[in-house]
Amino acid sequence: MNSVEATVQNRRIEVSAPDDWPDGTRVMVDILPVLAGNRLKDVDFMTEDEQSDDPAAIKRWIAELEALPGITMQPEEEAEMHAWRKKEKEFNLEAARREMAKGIP
Repeated sequence: MNSVEATVQNRRIEVSAPDDWPDGTRVMVDILPVLAGNRLKDVDFMTEDEQSDDPAAIKRWIAELEALPGITMQPEEEAEMHAWRKKEKEFNLEAARREMAKGIP
């Protein structure tokens, strides 16, 4: 699927079509506003040096992760999370038991 970014100008949507789309090409336009700061060009990608797997880079990644603040939860939120995890685990175990009971064809 191709997508293009457009601009609203004088209550009209102006779209620059890709060069390989000939005149008369029919298109479907879904309206989805692009929020500021949510564009690909606004993303800071890692450089080759930052992607390195040498020991210094790995130490730097660990330090960055350790510097992140911990998640804080109210006791009620934590209890709700643990209850959901227990429910999910029981569901998955039961599903696995049902599949195992079917046997191998």
